Amino acid sequence: MGKGYTYRCSNCGLEKELLTGIGFIVHQEAAVERESVLAGIYGPKAQAALVAHPEAPVEVEHALFQCGACGKLESRLAVTIKAAVRVRIHQRCECGKIMHRIRAGKDIVCPKYKHPFEATDLIAVTMWD
Repeated sequence: MGKGYTYRCSNCGLEKELLTGIGFIVHQEAAVERESVLAGIYGPKAQAALVAHPEAPVEVEHALFQCGACGKLESRLAVTIKAAVRVRIHQRCECGKIMHRIRAGKDIVCPKYKHPFEATDLIAVTMWD
């Protein structure tokens, strides 16, 4: 089960709905991402790890990512290959920079105002599957 969060920036009014966690279709999403890794979409390092360890599970979950360069904030699939050496897949922003995963307790920054969301900016929490 996943959680959804809706934030509204108290400075500029931007509203952003963000989803985290896993749902019922996690196995289908993992199968699609496994094929993407094998096709080289996530780069040669990830592809080589999965070719060398075809038994390795590919895990996915919806997570929050933010670009430090342009500020883009969105939910994306976090993809991890659980081979002998764990391989994390980097998410790239449309601006070309690597997006950073936001973990629990870390600041989420308003993409327009560039100011951290406050706890009071959280206006809704939902559960999803």
